[in-house]
Amino acid sequence: MSELLFGRMTGPFDTVIVAMSVVGTLAMCGALAFLARRHELGWWLVTGSFLFSGLSTLLSLLTTGAPTPQSLILFAIGALIPMVLGIGLGFYGLLSFQKFPLTAPRTRGITLHRFSASTILAPLAMAAVFALASLIPVVSLRVAYGEGMQLSLGLLLMSLISGFLLGLLPAGLLGLAHRSRWAWLLIAVSALASIGATVLTARGSVLIFLFFAMAVLAFFGWGRWGSIPAKKPSRS
Repeated sequence: MSELLFGRMTGPFDTVIVAMSVVGTLAMCGALAFLARRHELGWWLVTGSFLFSGLSTLLSLLTTGAPTPQSLILFAIGALIPMVLGIGLGFYGLLSFQKFPLTAPRTRGITLHRFSASTILAPLAMAAVFALASLIPVVSLRVAYGEGMQLSLGLLLMSLISGFLLGLLPAGLLGLAHRSRWAWLLIAVSALASIGATVLTARGSVLIFLFFAMAVLAFFGWGRWGSIPAKKPSRS
């Protein structure tokens, strides 16, 4: 039953890693629920989510190990980049919301940005950075095994596409920080992609349920933000 719920765990380190991953994902679910209501606590939960998820990835390095010090450093960099960017994103979103007046305790009366091609550039750049960071562990294997490890174009493309889809979560959060309603849809796509990745890696049904909850909350947030007024265009 434990393996069905949380995936295979072979020792105490695995238990801590899975627990941190579950807590990080649960925190993101809470963050989306609060952000749907424009509550500042959502951004603090975003910070905590990326912190726990990043620590989970870093701890997994201690259990799996790395063939060489160079590959270990590359693995660590690949885990630190998303964690640092995600934590920074939480504080950025908090500061962005705090520019608007309170309508209830810690709830901001934000206005929405109208969709334009320029508003999607920064979120897509964020997703691209996460995609490139996902390539670092793959490259580290080449560093570790040298000529014995061939990096096929298909493997690199799969890593890039997977990293980009998962990177749509921080991309969507950046869009929310910029008060773009369509950003909720990016979060929904990322959550659905995470379900597929969890199934392929057999990480347990608890995470599958939490990622499904994230997708539902993203659509909930998209609906809730439909009642928020759009920013009036400035007159020249």
